Amino acid sequence: MNQKNYQAIENRRQKETFSGQKPPGARKLSGPQKPASVQKPPSMPDQTIGQNLDKESIFGPEKTREQVMEELKADPEVFRKFQQLSPKLQEELVEFSMGVRGLNVTYDPVFKKIFNPETRPERLEEFLSLCMNQKVKILRVMPGESQRLMEEGSLLIMDILVQLASGALVNVEIQRLGYLFPGARCACYSSDLLMRQYTQVRDTMKKKNRKFSYRDIKGVYTIVLIQKSTREFRRYPGKYLHYFAQASNTGLKLDLMQKYLLIPLDIFRKCLQNRRKEAGNPRKAGTIRLKNKLEAWLTFIASDRPEDIMEVVRAYPEFREVYREVFEFRYQRRELISMYSEALSILDANTVELMVEQQKRVVEKQKRLLEKQKQMIGQNEKTIAQNEKTIEQLRREAEQQKKEIEQQKREAEQQKREAEQKDRELERLKALLEQMQG
Repeated sequence: MNQKNYQAIENRRQKETFSGQKPPGARKLSGPQKPASVQKPPSMPDQTIGQNLDKESIFGPEKTREQVMEELKADPEVFRKFQQLSPKLQEELVEFSMGVRGLNVTYDPVFKKIFNPETRPERLEEFLSLCMNQKVKILRVMPGESQRLMEEGSLLIMDILVQLASGALVNVEIQRLGYLFPGARCACYSSDLLMRQYTQVRDTMKKKNRKFSYRDIKGVYTIVLIQKSTREFRRYPGKYLHYFAQASNTGLKLDLMQKYLLIPLDIFRKCLQNRRKEAGNPRKAGTIRLKNKLEAWLTFIASDRPEDIMEVVRAYPEFREVYREVFEFRYQRRELISMYSEALSILDANTVELMVEQQKRVVEKQKRLLEKQKQMIGQNEKTIAQNEKTIEQLRREAEQQKKEIEQQKREAEQQKREAEQKDRELERLKALLEQMQG
């Protein structure tokens, strides 16, 4: 089996694990249920659809920069808020109002306006259905009561928690920057949602005087769209749909409730750019880079480039209405500036939180460095103390050797004096003998 076929099978297995259900219309079987089959993705869009699509019918008539600035200045309150925006957001707003770029859908107020589960549930339902590979129906929007939202909410660009008709909870969030330890974070938040559901079900059963059963607990799905991914994701440059679910090493099948989908949007955009390069002429009207409708939705969310917008509508004309709704904000100055002002406040909070997070990392790194230096200093002090002991021992040995040498020297001098005395005595006796012989 070649690598390409193996990867296709592996991707299909991951989707089966994530969905955990049969696709709509699957035939019911008696006896033990087989693993859920994969819902077939939408077929490749017809390349001939929308070839002569008029850009102005989507974006509206273009305006000059001067015209846009005059319209902004015509409303003092709007212009005051405009001046408070960052230069980047000012340029985005002006170009969008000119009709030469789209609207950044990843901003929380924009996303929630377009994907509002209460007014337009079909949009989020379709997006979730494609992500989860199963037909879903949103029952209600859940309030963000978890401790995670209180502690980390300022780092999120967008966060929506919904309950499906099946009872399962689905959280969809967009992160400006990928968190450190994304796996641990997702697991903790998913566990928080699972416990939240457990508490709600238990309390509901208690109110109804019914016995609680774990069978009443439904799955928890965490779907994270990341604008700027961390290095873990960049190790897989051609992959942007990462499904996770707990599995047994023996093949035993148990639904452990928690499932995850992480989508790095920057890698997705890079994949589209690579397809565009491979296709040749990047401005060719009939160029199709989208493989299915999920990619169309991801492009809608991830890109505000005019060529991407036009390509989505050519491939899936039903997006024309969604984009028209987006571009209606060009003529709703007060609502548009309010959304950008809110986006600015979120981005400012993100920046502050990011700076705090980065500063924590610097402090932790410095602490580790100081601890290492402290250990090295302690080791050096031990070495110095040991060396001092060795030196003192050597000094004492040297003193002892010096004393021994001096003693030997005194003994040698004494021996020399005795030898000289003996020599003199010998000379005296010799002289006396010679005198006696003479």
